[in-house]
Amino acid sequence: MAKVKVMSIELIAPLSRRDEVLDYLQRKGAVELSEPDVPPSLASGDYAAEVYETETRLQEVQNASAVLARVAPVKKPLTAMLEPRQALTDEAFYRKAEAEVETALAVSAEVLQLEREHADQSAENVRLKTLAESVAPWRAADIPIRSGTTASTAYRLGSFKGQFTREELLCRLAEALPENDCVELEVVYADENVTNVAVLFLKSQARVFDTALGDMGFVTAPAIGDETPEEKLSELEEALSEGEKRLTEIDERLKALAEERDKLSFTEDFLTVKRQKYEAMAQVSADERIFVLQGYAAEKDAVKIQAYAGRYLDAAVEVREPAEGEDVPVILKNGFFAAPLENITGMYSLPANADIDPTGFMAFFYYLFFGMMLSDAGYGLIITLGTGLPLLLKRDMENKMKKTLRMYFFCGLSTVFWGAMYGSWFGDVGKVICEKFLHIENFNPLPPLWTDAVSDTMNVLIMCFVLGLMHLFWGVCMKGYTDIKNGHRLDALFDTVPTFLTVIGIAPIFFGLFVQDSIPDDYTPLATFLYNTFMTVHNAMQGVYVYILIAGLALVILTAGRHSKNIVGKLGGGLYAVYNLFSGYLGDVLSYARLLALGMATGVIGNVMNMLGTLPQNPVIRVISFVLVFIAGHAANLAINIIGAYVHTNRLQYVEFFSKFYEGGGRAFVPFNADTKYYRFKEEQ
Repeated sequence: MAKVKVMSIELIAPLSRRDEVLDYLQRKGAVELSEPDVPPSLASGDYAAEVYETETRLQEVQNASAVLARVAPVKKPLTAMLEPRQALTDEAFYRKAEAEVETALAVSAEVLQLEREHADQSAENVRLKTLAESVAPWRAADIPIRSGTTASTAYRLGSFKGQFTREELLCRLAEALPENDCVELEVVYADENVTNVAVLFLKSQARVFDTALGDMGFVTAPAIGDETPEEKLSELEEALSEGEKRLTEIDERLKALAEERDKLSFTEDFLTVKRQKYEAMAQVSADERIFVLQGYAAEKDAVKIQAYAGRYLDAAVEVREPAEGEDVPVILKNGFFAAPLENITGMYSLPANADIDPTGFMAFFYYLFFGMMLSDAGYGLIITLGTGLPLLLKRDMENKMKKTLRMYFFCGLSTVFWGAMYGSWFGDVGKVICEKFLHIENFNPLPPLWTDAVSDTMNVLIMCFVLGLMHLFWGVCMKGYTDIKNGHRLDALFDTVPTFLTVIGIAPIFFGLFVQDSIPDDYTPLATFLYNTFMTVHNAMQGVYVYILIAGLALVILTAGRHSKNIVGKLGGGLYAVYNLFSGYLGDVLSYARLLALGMATGVIGNVMNMLGTLPQNPVIRVISFVLVFIAGHAANLAINIIGAYVHTNRLQYVEFFSKFYEGGGRAFVPFNADTKYYRFKEEQ
């Protein structure tokens, strides 16, 4: 439940052992490399060209894999995400590289070439189809589709927008050119959008006919060659058939190449490892005899590397405490219960040097609040079983997936607990089944162990406020702990005790606005016990609250402005702190009303789904409707509200809890490792 102690590490070895050292460190994945502080005689190499070449090949392999995945997709079961990467020893990895990488690169080149050819042929087929569609309306014409002349005549092929008969067009030409009666016009094709025609007239009258036709909206047909339309269509259809055949051949070849996808996957990992190694070489300083690298590692790993490198790699390794001011990365290490939440902390900000790791301190409340917001025991069972069974059966899962499943496992357990407290099992499904199908009125086989959050809203709201206040106080305790840890004991005293006293003194007045005067008759034994306990403590403390409040306010006024240099500043700072304390804590405590709001939303929507499923009057149809609506409705309700619970649980940690003590700003530890997707190195013993 803390930050791992990080050490500075410096390694010096013969240049001839550089590749072995880097391979070992990459497999180990425990050292973050940094720019070495070395004499000018040792210089870093320029590996930009090697990185670029490797990255280019990597992109080609990835693109080829994407093509094969599209042409010959592989259906993977939902459980595939739980499978670990295949583990290989260092020797097996490079032996596999010798056998498969060249073949995979050749396959990649062929796949990409076929993909380019496929794209070109597809575009050509579109062009042929479009051209055929433009020629088809001229099929009835037995002359080439182009305008031309003979010794004494001229002819034009073209179209008018809209549908016209031969008579209509001849009449319009007669109106435009009444003195010219030597014209022949044939309608080749007509529909409601266009009329294609061939017009024949005297060559000497070409100019006036072109003008008249243009005024009528005549558009000359594009020339497509010396063939007749029928001949051109036959030619296009043959070319299109050949094009489709070629596309089929390409697809078949790509499907055949898909058999090599495993080699592509391995090569992608191999090139990734190779690129990362070149990038690491750029951070190594060397001359013609030795090389030096520096970085950071967890203390335990640094000691192991020191022993191994000295014994097997002829390297001298110095491990030391980082100097003050060094930009030391942060590594978190928590126990079984809190470790799954390290990513939640990282999403906000990793702890800086003066911070503590808040992950373990927020874990209990995180799981607690998540369960309160989702608050349906049926949903909790689905989450618990859906994550617990893979954790139990798939023991070889990778650590990141294990942490994710473990987080939701604990969230699921909390959801079962709060669902049972509120009596929500897929909404009120037990009560609905008894009433609508078994005809048992006013009976709930799954009653709440505490109270119904929907009907007993006020008391559940008070409980949310009490838990919220405990959460905030826990944050204040963390502030005091951090100050003591950093040697600021007076700050720990003056920033925590006055806050506790003031809030404890004022809280009963606030809660008194919500507390009911008498206990309801339908309370469960647990609800009755909690109510009586709360009221007993509340009544016993009535005469003490005011003194606690006065003491707290006095301490806030006297200590909050302690860093000011004059009495006016000290007093003003104290009064301003009182205002901030009341307004801040009032807003913070009210924020915990979302624990009730989201829990009620889950329960109410679940109840509505159950009601909708039982609306049909016919018994058979009602059963079918209930089953369908139950499955679809509750699946949607779970999907929506699990997102809401996740988001708002994070918000309560980030805004209400972390703001009391946590600054963050730490830098994540980014080790030099083999960041692969499909294969991994076996851990060395």
